[in-house]
Amino acid sequence: MERIENLISTKEPQGAAKAFRLWLLSGLFICGIPQSGRAQDMERMDMGAAPTTIDLTLAKAEELALAGNPHIHAAEDRAKAADKRVLPSLFPDDPQVMVDTTVPGMEMWQVGEKLGFPGKGIAKADRAGAEAKKAAAEAEDTKRSIVLQARQAYWDFYYRDKVDAILQDAQERWRTLGGIVQSKELSGQWLSIKAVRLQMETADAINKLVTNSQALRVSQFNLNHLFSLPHFTAYRLGEEPGLPPLAGKEEDWVAKAQEKNPEIAVYRRALEAQQAAQQMASLDYLPDFEVWLSGVKGPDGGFSNYGYKVGVSIPLFFPAKQSQEEGAASDEVSASRYDLTGKRDEVIHMTEDAYVGADSAWRLLQLYEEGGLVKQVQRAWVASQTAYRNEEMSLVDFIETYNTYLETLTKYYQAKADYGKAVAQLEYEAGGLKGDGHEQP
Repeated sequence: MERIENLISTKEPQGAAKAFRLWLLSGLFICGIPQSGRAQDMERMDMGAAPTTIDLTLAKAEELALAGNPHIHAAEDRAKAADKRVLPSLFPDDPQVMVDTTVPGMEMWQVGEKLGFPGKGIAKADRAGAEAKKAAAEAEDTKRSIVLQARQAYWDFYYRDKVDAILQDAQERWRTLGGIVQSKELSGQWLSIKAVRLQMETADAINKLVTNSQALRVSQFNLNHLFSLPHFTAYRLGEEPGLPPLAGKEEDWVAKAQEKNPEIAVYRRALEAQQAAQQMASLDYLPDFEVWLSGVKGPDGGFSNYGYKVGVSIPLFFPAKQSQEEGAASDEVSASRYDLTGKRDEVIHMTEDAYVGADSAWRLLQLYEEGGLVKQVQRAWVASQTAYRNEEMSLVDFIETYNTYLETLTKYYQAKADYGKAVAQLEYEAGGLKGDGHEQP
């Protein structure tokens, strides 16, 4: 495809022809716009094969994110690793075995085991269990965060793809209108100020088309990143997504968030882990018990002189160490409690804020849909075309009607995408978005 900048002359025409030249360049410029950013990707790709094209729906976006996003898999593997550390923490230290054969004809053996202070192993397992639960909560929150990103990326792609279709359809009409304005200006039927106004509106339409085409490519690449798919994977919109009405009151969503938000669960598990660590600190510097079993193997091959001994290892400086460690652990527990309280307050605030955003977006979308704005503007546009052909409407009014038509469709799709993203944010704050559809309280 010929580059757009090659279509523009470096020498500007002089005098009255300058305005006419602008219209001609505008028409060429519009015709030179690629059908979409995805077409550019196919031209620039040097991979030996056409990119995969996926029919994208909201459910498909969630499915691809859950299956392919590396952050989800990393968090799940960390949770599995933490869970596998719980059972080993219950076992005591490995026994020590000693065999002495320095005396000819005799063999002396000894087995020792360090048991630790009673309750120390249980406290260690409790801490490992709390850490495992914390890792599981973090994995759940990571999964929800990626699903939220997938939904928001889907709605960005949805809006930009819809607008791209609208603007692509508008290309030919703007080119035709430019030609009409040129002929009117050449024949002296229009004052120059009208031509300038139309030229500005045409330039604005061209800029919107280019900008949206670039944004659509960004949306495509963002989806590829979230799904961990090849960079030039392409998407086309599947079935129209359904959006449920906003249900429940603000206090219902806040109550749900306090009960189910995994971020709170992460902080709760962190507190439990610190409490287990505090218990460990109270036992860590207490005396450890050791048990030794011994025996001698004589020349006849039999064992004799069985015996055992019990020892206690007493840390000489354990009172000072223990008091400091217990104090530090107590401070960590207090800090974790404050963190949990702060996170609960934050979740309340974020849920309330998300509810206000979702409620506003839903109200606007309702006004658009209940008022039938899309159908109304489509009917009005058809009637305007008829009126213009019958010379019952001026060109200026016709162009203004066309601009209103484009603006209305664009704002409708913007409102739909905004509500989709807003309700996804609300569901996330309330502890939902686990890849199983919309969740209302």
